[in-house]
Amino acid sequence: MTHSPSDRTYTLTRIVAAIVVPFLVLAFAILYSLPDHSGDYFAWAIKPHMMAMFIGAGYIGGAYLFVRTALGGPWHRVAPGFLPVTAFTLSMLAVTILHWARFDIRHFPFQLWLILYVVTPLVIPYLWIRNRVEDIGAPEEGDAVVPTVARWGMTLVGAVIAVFALIGLVSPSTLLGLWVWTLTPLTARILAGWFSLLAVGGLTIGRETRWSAWKVGLVSIGLWHALILLAAVLNPADFPGGVVNWYTVLVALGLVGMAGLVLYMRRRPALRSSTVS
Repeated sequence: MTHSPSDRTYTLTRIVAAIVVPFLVLAFAILYSLPDHSGDYFAWAIKPHMMAMFIGAGYIGGAYLFVRTALGGPWHRVAPGFLPVTAFTLSMLAVTILHWARFDIRHFPFQLWLILYVVTPLVIPYLWIRNRVEDIGAPEEGDAVVPTVARWGMTLVGAVIAVFALIGLVSPSTLLGLWVWTLTPLTARILAGWFSLLAVGGLTIGRETRWSAWKVGLVSIGLWHALILLAAVLNPADFPGGVVNWYTVLVALGLVGMAGLVLYMRRRPALRSSTVS
């Protein structure tokens, strides 16, 4: 029997997403609001505050993706986030193994971290493979086509970040003198793992022509990076070269670019209903 895609998000995908959300929100609350207590309530003590808040902001961005997944809207709207999350969880598992001596297996928050990053590198891609057959491959009604220049731009950004992430994972010492706040070999690799999420996200979404498939990812990344800028303002002492530096400028420009794209797409003509079939 031929399968007819319905663009639905499977119940199992929604359940797993709902289970993941509280862990992400809790990690955000601890790392962003209580960075001094990361050693007590998180997997390990993270210094400086900026690093802890960077990670926490990333978790709440991820929580948005999984909330939207749990609510059960069209699958194609959240599907582009699953491969980036897979790359991230694999990176976190690799970093955990490489820096095993840095962690305390008796520390309950680390036990949760370990379980999360042993399970999710298997579960997330499984859900994506299982659910992807429901993608109808066509725009939804009232959708718009993303301009080619935006798609190529996103692909280029993803490729550049992928190189950066790979260097950080393989040679974390390379990042120690480059980065704008203090890193250790462990946090350099953690940082690179987060950038692997951005890299795969850029490469994945750059292939999508449907604006409806971009919006959830843009909100997720935009929320994360807006909170990064806020964290920078709150922690100026963590930046030896000053809060205004190449990284915060790039983040600000990225947010402006995303906002500009959203405004442009709101005015872009929607596809005719006859093309949505």
